[in-house]
Amino acid sequence: MNNDAKSRFGTEKQLEALVLDITQADLNRQIQQLISDYKKTGDENYKTDAEYLISEFDTWWDGEECLFVPPAQM
Repeated sequence: MNNDAKSRFGTEKQLEALVLDITQADLNRQIQQLISDYKKTGDENYKTDAEYLISEFDTWWDGEECLFVPPAQM
């Protein structure tokens, strides 16, 4: 990380936390929209997509240490 990025974001851990917060918030919005669409239409594809997103996020998130583990590092 260059010095300019460090001055804007503090530490690498703070940047990781910010990215994870944004990612989690975006995924939550997507999941909520998929579930809403499923309830409106009854189309099981929306429900399946929401379940898949939840599953994918759960595999990336190490809840024991509260760390984001990108799929490339698994």
